[in-house]
Amino acid sequence: MVVARTVKYYFKESKREEGFFEVDLAVNKKARNANGFRGYISLFSYDDVNVATIITFWQDTESYRNSEKVFTSDVESFMPFLEKKPEIGFHRVDSIVFP
Repeated sequence: MVVARTVKYYFKESKREEGFFEVDLAVNKKARNANGFRGYISLFSYDDVNVATIITFWQDTESYRNSEKVFTSDVESFMPFLEKKPEIGFHRVDSIVFP
């Protein structure tokens, strides 16, 4: 069963692009090398220009849980770009289709 982690980042005014670059360097590179990693999608909100969401996909609940430190270890390094701590969600992936 594939599971997903959603992380919603609330950046300070006009800091989304610069802040996301730092998040990508700190988090996504580590996630790509983690055991059980299946892929990720980065979403930039049209509704709120200061919000970005990263969805990472994991092989199973165990690999999801083992990867938690990847998402918490460097939070302080990019907090200067954020309005508040990121919101994290845990989801079961029902289906995914890309034609």
